[in-house]
Amino acid sequence: MKEPSTLTNKLHSILADCKAAILDFDGLLADSEPFHYRAYNEVFERYGHTLNKEEYWIEFTSKGKGIAGEIERHNLKLDVDPVDLRKQKFEVYSRFCQSGEIKLFPLAKSMAENLSANHRLAIASGSWAKDIRSILKNAGALNLFPVILGKESAVREKPHPDIFLNAAKELGCSANECFVLEDALKGLNAAKEAGMPCIILRNPLNRNINFDGADLIFESLEDFVSALNA
Repeated sequence: MKEPSTLTNKLHSILADCKAAILDFDGLLADSEPFHYRAYNEVFERYGHTLNKEEYWIEFTSKGKGIAGEIERHNLKLDVDPVDLRKQKFEVYSRFCQSGEIKLFPLAKSMAENLSANHRLAIASGSWAKDIRSILKNAGALNLFPVILGKESAVREKPHPDIFLNAAKELGCSANECFVLEDALKGLNAAKEAGMPCIILRNPLNRNINFDGADLIFESLEDFVSALNA
């Protein structure tokens, strides 16, 4: 029988020390990032600007610089208020969520079921809770997450720690009793500021991002699930 790896041992040490798991959603559980891009790009193109896909994944999404960062990087003079631009994006993205086009990653549901056997689960995401619920409902996975916190649940978004601290409170746990599962730099920074161990899952979109400071880094969801089951 193969001996568990150091990575696997460290994971099970974190699992043993924690009562709850707080999970990001976009790009971690749901294959939704391409749809966020499509929604933002559709709206920006209404005003004559096309988003660079590679730049978007790093600057817009993982670092969390968003609309303001895009405008600053490209010195854009758009005939629209950024608040209205964001509102238009939400409307486009919500259509994708309700339509059933956005799927969970193949192993996301079984991973959550595995974690929920011994840990309380929460989702803490920068998406609206109603959109998260729509995707989970379409996937038959809504019952797996008793706590779902979205954009509206914290005054300050990631990389600030607010949403993770609010999730811990909703779960009835202290911050050091929770660990965070993330795929973005802003999520890692938020978790560290909240005082929570953070496990990063790599995917094709975050391969080139430096996640220094993460407690563990797995090269894929598949690798994480294998270690979880070891």
